[in-house]
Amino acid sequence: ANTHDTHPPRASTRGPQSIRRVSSSIDRAYSAPTLPHSSQAEAQAMNSGKDVHTPTRHGEDPVGYPVMRVAHSRKVMKGEDKSFASPDVTWNSVHFSVFAIFDGHGGKAAAEHCVDSFVSCILTALDAGGPVAPGTDMEDAFEARIPQALVDAFEASDQAFLTRDVHSGATATLVVVNGRNVTSAAVGDSLATLDAGHGVQAVRLTAEHRLDTSSSERARIEAAGGEVRATAFEDGQPVGPLRVWPGGLAVSRSMGDRDGKKAGVSSTPDVTRILVPDTQPGFRLLLASDGLWDAVTVKQASACGAKLGTGPAAAALCKLAQKQKDNRDDITVMVVDILASAEHKDPFQAKPPWGPKLSVLWPFGKKKIEAPPLASERRGVRIAAAEGEARAAAEATANRAAAEAAAAVAAAAAEAERSRVLLQLEEYEAARNTDMGEEGEE
Repeated sequence: ANTHDTHPPRASTRGPQSIRRVSSSIDRAYSAPTLPHSSQAEAQAMNSGKDVHTPTRHGEDPVGYPVMRVAHSRKVMKGEDKSFASPDVTWNSVHFSVFAIFDGHGGKAAAEHCVDSFVSCILTALDAGGPVAPGTDMEDAFEARIPQALVDAFEASDQAFLTRDVHSGATATLVVVNGRNVTSAAVGDSLATLDAGHGVQAVRLTAEHRLDTSSSERARIEAAGGEVRATAFEDGQPVGPLRVWPGGLAVSRSMGDRDGKKAGVSSTPDVTRILVPDTQPGFRLLLASDGLWDAVTVKQASACGAKLGTGPAAAALCKLAQKQKDNRDDITVMVVDILASAEHKDPFQAKPPWGPKLSVLWPFGKKKIEAPPLASERRGVRIAAAEGEARAAAEATANRAAAEAAAAVAAAAAEAERSRVLLQLEEYEAARNTDMGEEGEE
């Protein structure tokens, strides 16, 4: 059952006929919002699983991830899950991508509001940092600002929705990608993972804010004056997951949910950051509502989609979640492949065996983290390496040309010598014939 539902759980009376649509392949009925930063052609291409080529961020930067493939699959029961994918958002001269999924409860109003407002809120939050100082690399400025900008965007979108007299809420999971830098933010229990393939273990990018599993979140709610307890029937026996009251939510952070906000429910997201190593030719993002994660683990999801393209992987994951007994929740799965080249058709190896995990950084965590290299520094290393390769290639070409020229000169000299010898032989034969003719006349 939907753990966000504010009503007590009850025995299901729904049969298979209650499922309005089950995707067996890419959900072609999905329609991404028409946003000012995303063309209709891009949206159609992404939702059909085709390649979407985004502009390179720097003309002199030879390394990047210009190819994207995005696919969705979903099972609809309540119609409260919403999502969007915006492949090319621009802030100043920086190009980045935004992928998000929202699991609504108490109606779809909050989830739809998030779809319509989030990208604009992110851009506004980035601008709130003021003008970028002269001489500062724009990508450095973007990566420095984006963690706090996501926090501010979540709160701005939430506050805008709370001005409406609508009792609805939603979890929110959002991933921002600029090159190999991946920044994630989330409230609730819809999760995102990153799989870099080629023996590297898939990692979870977002935290889960379920009261059942987080003692720190329970303590935070109680400190704010909220009550944490399971739903009780008339006989007083606790039933179902722990919930916050008032509101009856099973998660401690969400968008909307005006009643829950009175009890300490927060829209402040946990933010993570990960740098994908240069050794990886690409990576896969998986964003899904709890309809998937209640049924499978991160490892199972990674193994299920291994060696499959985005469309088949999304469909396979949706089918896998449907096998879960009494899964009465909406299921939405978004699979995003971000690749260095369109030639990489199947960049993800079958699993297990499991390799090492990539490091996930928590910019606002309690533990101090070592700052990763700046975008300009990483770009400088890539450019220097590419220039070195170009110089080596140029030298090899020059050496090959010189060798070919020397060989040509030697061949020409040999041909000239051969011609000279032949000419001498011809002159000798001619002179000999002349001498023999004169002797005959005598």
